[in-house]
Amino acid sequence: MAGRNGKTSFYDEAMETFHRAADLIKMDPRVRMELEEPDFEHIFYVTVETRDRLVPLSPDEQAKFRDLPASDVKAADAFEPLANGNYVLHRRALLKADITMRSGVMNIPGKGFFRIEKGGPKKFKAYRIQHNQVRGPYKGGIRYHKDVSLDLFKTLAADMTWKTAIAEIPFGGAKGGIKIDPFNYSKEEIEHLTLRFIYKMKGLIGPYIDIPAPDVNTNGEIMAMMMRQFTDGEREHHRLRGVVTGKDVRIGGSEGRVRATGQGVVYCIEEWAREHKFDLKGARVIVQGFGNVGSNAAEILAAMGAKIVAVNDAFGTIHADAGLDVHALAQHVHQNPKNLKKTVAGFTGGTAISKDDFWGVEADICIPAALGEEIDGPVAERLKVRLVAEAANGPTTREGDRVLAARKIEVIPDIICNAGGVTVSYYEWLQNQRLEHWSEAEVNARLEQAIKKNYAIIRDISLNRPQRTPLYDSRPYCVGQQVDVRTAAMVLALKRIEAHYLLEGFSQ
Repeated sequence: MAGRNGKTSFYDEAMETFHRAADLIKMDPRVRMELEEPDFEHIFYVTVETRDRLVPLSPDEQAKFRDLPASDVKAADAFEPLANGNYVLHRRALLKADITMRSGVMNIPGKGFFRIEKGGPKKFKAYRIQHNQVRGPYKGGIRYHKDVSLDLFKTLAADMTWKTAIAEIPFGGAKGGIKIDPFNYSKEEIEHLTLRFIYKMKGLIGPYIDIPAPDVNTNGEIMAMMMRQFTDGEREHHRLRGVVTGKDVRIGGSEGRVRATGQGVVYCIEEWAREHKFDLKGARVIVQGFGNVGSNAAEILAAMGAKIVAVNDAFGTIHADAGLDVHALAQHVHQNPKNLKKTVAGFTGGTAISKDDFWGVEADICIPAALGEEIDGPVAERLKVRLVAEAANGPTTREGDRVLAARKIEVIPDIICNAGGVTVSYYEWLQNQRLEHWSEAEVNARLEQAIKKNYAIIRDISLNRPQRTPLYDSRPYCVGQQVDVRTAAMVLALKRIEAHYLLEGFSQ
């Protein structure tokens, strides 16, 4: 489908599966039109006051300041290290300090020579795309990343519409965030940016309007800030805790939410393995991306006896043919304060390899859990696996899909594979509305049934195997012919969404 000026956009390409499935089910033309584009595209700007920076001098520049006396800074946390090598200079740096400067340069023992660069107000582009709400409030994550765009957020918001329908929860789809590299800003700056972001979005979100959640480079700590900003000054603030999900369990979050997306990935893999009579104990797995989703999926699979033989992220790749110590790797990435980039690089329990070599590691299962469009045609040609379980959003390109199909490598599509997070977000939202707190066992039992039931329906649609079981009924969704599993997942989503329009009609 051609986009603006006759050119095909990233969003248009991502909607190919939608149009294929809509054709299959002979979707009502007006319903199709309602779903082709988002309800609302909000683009705005957020400003924040940034702190002064200490920027390291180059070796040539340092030569001019060799005789500069060292400064004695006694406040241990005066300089906050950033991933790009800079330091944020906090005001407390001057407390009881003996500082010598020349031409704005300081000599800090143990750190080197730095030039002070003045901070000040900075502007960031922000987005909130609300795709569809026919089934319930908009729902979708908040992403802080330097490479976000309108097209990306439109695609991710649409994915949330399909995902919530597949998970059979009463939400619609949304997505948003800020164009920023958060690793180059202090915790204080990120907090101020987050609060300002929610201040400007307060009229757009709410527990029954639009419910944000964590996504790339956001977490429970960010959600807590968002909830505080939204509820601050409200008379019945406890009734508004459900404005965001993915919160810490101590402030209204749900047990099992942190691991939920990774857990959902594993439930799908378990069902695939059961159907294929494949033993996950001893299975070889490669994982691309080791953030919340990738690390939790890896830890759960390792506990089941699988071997995680290679892990790749944006800054490095490690490999161990006998299997990595996943717990130790998670500690290195997520608990090491010196690992500012939160990367697997530098982990001593594996051998460093290139990203290109990562895709060629022999394994049974590949879990892409990073960003979109990682598995393109050439990567798909290199893979030596039986299954790709899409833990990331849109990790496989259209060409990659075609290559995987030709090579008979099976795929669990993202809109079911990573639906565990939004499913448990719904459970968190329910607990907030009821002022309840469920146990992790109850949450996981509900999640397992939801994921496995809907994945079974998708498999039945794919194989044209209509049946009614004690757990589900796939007869209303099968289309009279076999289809690929990605199209099958979209068929399930669209039939559930279309029912609302056909039964409720259209507001005038």
